[in-house]
Amino acid sequence: MNHSIVFTPNVLNTLRALPVEERLNIASALAGEMLLGAGESIELAPTENLIYQILRGYVQRASKSYDEGR
Repeated sequence: MNHSIVFTPNVLNTLRALPVEERLNIASALAGEMLLGAGESIELAPTENLIYQILRGYVQRASKSYDEGR
């Protein structure tokens, strides 16, 4: 079954506010998991992992809410 992936403005603004290296690492991890179904294949620093987990939760909740509303 196909499902939607919703990146809210809050998630995108948070990513844009990060330093470039952190932004790329976290965005790559999110894209790898959400788009490709890959596990956590990218080694993230502890701070990056914390931000990743928070943003991942936001994306999952927004995506679920969107799919339930369709």
